Amino acid sequence: MAQTESSGDSPGPVAVLTDIWKSYGGVAVLKGVSIDLLPGEIHAIVGGNGAGKSTLMKIVTGMVTPDAGQIVIGGREVQHLTPRSAHANGVYLVPQEPELFPNLSVLENIQLSLGRRPPSRREIRAVVESLCHAIDLDARASDLSISDQQLVEIVRGILRGARLLVVDEPTSALTAREADQLFDQLRTLAHGGVGIFYVSHRMPEIFALCDRVTVLRDGATVLAETTANTSISALVMAMVPDSVLRDVPQRAAAVRQPGTLPALTIDGLTGNGFRDVCLDLYPGEVLGVAGVVGSGRTELAETIYGLRPGIGTVRLRGEDYERRSPRRSLAKGLSYVPEDRHEHGVFLLGTIVDNISSTVMSSVAKAGFIDGAADRRLTDQMATDLALQPGDRNRHVANLSGGNQQKVSLAKALAPKPTVIMLDEPSRGVDVAARGDLYRLVAKLADAGLAVLLISSDFEEVVQLSSRVLIMRDGVISDELAGQAITLESVRNAAFGALNSEVSA
Repeated sequence: MAQTESSGDSPGPVAVLTDIWKSYGGVAVLKGVSIDLLPGEIHAIVGGNGAGKSTLMKIVTGMVTPDAGQIVIGGREVQHLTPRSAHANGVYLVPQEPELFPNLSVLENIQLSLGRRPPSRREIRAVVESLCHAIDLDARASDLSISDQQLVEIVRGILRGARLLVVDEPTSALTAREADQLFDQLRTLAHGGVGIFYVSHRMPEIFALCDRVTVLRDGATVLAETTANTSISALVMAMVPDSVLRDVPQRAAAVRQPGTLPALTIDGLTGNGFRDVCLDLYPGEVLGVAGVVGSGRTELAETIYGLRPGIGTVRLRGEDYERRSPRRSLAKGLSYVPEDRHEHGVFLLGTIVDNISSTVMSSVAKAGFIDGAADRRLTDQMATDLALQPGDRNRHVANLSGGNQQKVSLAKALAPKPTVIMLDEPSRGVDVAARGDLYRLVAKLADAGLAVLLISSDFEEVVQLSSRVLIMRDGVISDELAGQAITLESVRNAAFGALNSEVSA
């Protein structure tokens, strides 16, 4: 645990948030959350996917306006907080992905961000040196490591006079050495009286760095304690309590005939965010890959599909697959439904027909022209198979609900008739009814012989749909669960590094 001293000018809290509520579309994502931050304190914010962490921190930094509640910063109540007024009140967000101009120097990035009265080189150098770190102010931002880019963001905050820093998942792309350097810098800031909200899924670093921890679940505070008086198992229990470890219907293991070749084999695959991954995925099987943010799951899928470079062996139906690319993957029967459907999954400005046929243009075109009848037949068939909302197939996808957008993204991936499909967070942002439709569809696809790689941070989803489960933690496959060992409790504990010897045996 970090041991810091409060040396701020004000003996009171840096910030106090009381009874904060926020809803989107009638669904409450924060339900009366109260939290405070003391000078010189590093306060961890922990919770599962959808717990409300990001929304709460966006409220602290003025990016989101709460529906109700009180915000006090530096002893003064602040109403209608905006990013500009948050900066004026000494609040600064260190984003997970540093937001620097890659072709500008470190000095230029810092001065440009600080308005009409930028600090001098000497002032910037003094702040950098106060963090016990050497960095070339004339180096281009694109030449810096991720840890040095984060340092630039921290320096920006200090030069703005920040008394409250929000640090969001800062170690997800750092090596162990770089993470240790970051922790030293944060401790230095805390010793100087800066209060820090630290958002992370990584339990060991919370206990190594933070003074207090607050756990959110379903938009409410379920635990608030000093790190000295709690434990990793207590935090994990608070995030997914035993009271909700109900009997989740589990998919039966796929029946595999002797001598069946894996549909997908990964052998020693290493890439950005993961290393030395090995797995076999068989026809008719749903193989779950569970883990928290930063565990390397999405990077693994993108590397297999050809969106990222990687070193190692990928085989499809026993044949080596080299020089991977999305186009070649589709041609070889490998499809991918990405995590962010708006950014990568669908063309929001395109129609349903445009989207579904986009991956099979050669089959709906003649002599270079699209065959409208074939296009509509394909769309109608996919819409029926996926229980897409009835209506005009020429509607723009942007006008569909989240669940129907996800079905369109899935239809795009299924149109080429793949033998292997990778689903990355397939139910994120969809309602309960649409989630049920997706679950039934995944089971139907596997029953028809499709090999499904299911990537999810929703542990209940993984347990319900998977024949086997691999746990990714810190970029490696840390555990494999099969049969009766696949329970909500075992997946939860393994993902957070709290799997006991009895479960892993």
